[in-house]
Amino acid sequence: MSADWRSCAVCLEELPDHELLTHLSCGGALCHVCLEATSKHYGAAGFQCPVCTAEVNPAEDFVAAPPSTGNKCSKRVLTIPVQFRYDYEDNDGQNKMKLFGHPRMVYLANETQGESLFSAIERFLPFQVPYKIVLTDGQGYLCSRCMYNIHCTGCELVREVEITLQSGDHLTVICEEITQHQLDLAEQVSDHESLKDLRSQDPLTIQDCFHAFTESELLDEHNPWFCPKCQHNQCARKTLTVWRYPDTLVVYLKRFVFHELCSTKLDNKVLFPVNNFDVSGFVSGPTDESMTYDLQSCVCHFGGVNAGHYTAFSKNPSTNQWYYYNDETTTQQDPSDNDSSSVYVLFYQRKAS
Repeated sequence: MSADWRSCAVCLEELPDHELLTHLSCGGALCHVCLEATSKHYGAAGFQCPVCTAEVNPAEDFVAAPPSTGNKCSKRVLTIPVQFRYDYEDNDGQNKMKLFGHPRMVYLANETQGESLFSAIERFLPFQVPYKIVLTDGQGYLCSRCMYNIHCTGCELVREVEITLQSGDHLTVICEEITQHQLDLAEQVSDHESLKDLRSQDPLTIQDCFHAFTESELLDEHNPWFCPKCQHNQCARKTLTVWRYPDTLVVYLKRFVFHELCSTKLDNKVLFPVNNFDVSGFVSGPTDESMTYDLQSCVCHFGGVNAGHYTAFSKNPSTNQWYYYNDETTTQQDPSDNDSSSVYVLFYQRKAS
């Protein structure tokens, strides 16, 4: 970093001396953006220097340093927001400005050729129309370089010269010859194709889990099945089924998984029935016994992989009253859907057994 760089006293952004405004009395330095914001904050009540707190006139007491003749400052990559603006004249002949479309981001060196900047912007123009690029603040309506009292709506950039960008700059693309149909198209939102693989945020049910447990799995050439007859690996289809259910059914939800080289806790909501849980659709053996179960107790887990806390619900078999156990605290409380994201192990008892 060159010795000619200093930090703005407000935002602490490191900038070359010639891009800062220095207070003549105390030597405090402010960038153009912070000086403008501070001026707006004090308004007509009197501007106070953020460094020495003296009341000053920003137009007279803050001056820009001349460009350094020493070593050239090193380049940096800046993240510059890009927005789109429609400048037009309304029915009363008044000039109007309207932001449209969706903001974008572009990564550029703080000193870049105009042709490179325009090429980067053209990659995500919403449509091919005549346009110009101006420097603005984050709102897109005023220049980020000029003093606010000038009411500049953006200093225009050109392709033919080298452009110096600052950390507070926003690039605003101004389009003047667009139709209402094009404006409507620019406002549309489309889902990325990767969202098709996104899991549903709707709560699961115990029945959904049983369906997933018993559905067939294809064993391809990367995970083949060894055939005991031909003594060779073969592609096959594997299906798990339950032949007969026990009187006491323990359902363990796989909330801790190993994914992408790390362990993680799944907090998906799983709705569970307290009474009349029917498993007749998930049995492959004889069904001469009752296939409905009532919940007797369940274990809940709160926390993550590295640390957590266990609680439990249990029903008194004599009174059929539910109790909630949390360390040394016991309260009368029924399990409900509010516990669906923390329930971990469920204990069901066959009815009439």
